[in-house]
Amino acid sequence: MNVTANTARSEKITPRLPARADSRVRFQVLMAAVAALLDKYGPSEITIQMIAEKAKMPTATVYHFFPSAEAALLAQARIYFEEFEALVDVPTPQPERTSWQNSWRWNAERGRRHYAASVARMRLLLGADVPRDVQTVDSEFNVRLGQISARQFETQTIMPHIPGFDVVCANAIEISDTFWRLSFQRTETITDAYFDESMRAVTAYL
Repeated sequence: MNVTANTARSEKITPRLPARADSRVRFQVLMAAVAALLDKYGPSEITIQMIAEKAKMPTATVYHFFPSAEAALLAQARIYFEEFEALVDVPTPQPERTSWQNSWRWNAERGRRHYAASVARMRLLLGADVPRDVQTVDSEFNVRLGQISARQFETQTIMPHIPGFDVVCANAIEISDTFWRLSFQRTETITDAYFDESMRAVTAYL
């Protein structure tokens, strides 16, 4: 029973990635439509019909790629996660390495600016109605960011070997996300006050 339910759930939220060039073009148009809708609506308000209308495509075309609106939102979230990974994977500039606190803050500030540049990005990843599956993938992605952050510290900073340091970094990212999520849900952005509070919490934890 549980296996059957899990399989049905997976089929409902798994996007079908395009293989051919013409399919990839349509897929990108649909992703742009989802992002545009997120500029105005919360994730829970978006439907397949809305995506079709925004992309000016038949609903059958949308269903070909996305068996549900949740699948479309998950595909869009993965695009945002790839953007964040590209940001984090850039080495911290030498002038920002005066302390590990400055290094962390510099990287966090880049992430904050990237969030703040897109209401759609904040709505999908920090909003009050983030889909359950996006939350799950977000948490898994933070594990990946923790691995990258730990590797950067170990290669750019003189420090002892700390077993499980990648998990520590992932936990710090989750702590930061908690404050940023509160800030967006209360103010519709990540304010200076909430950002500073997140840095205090992360620094104390680390």
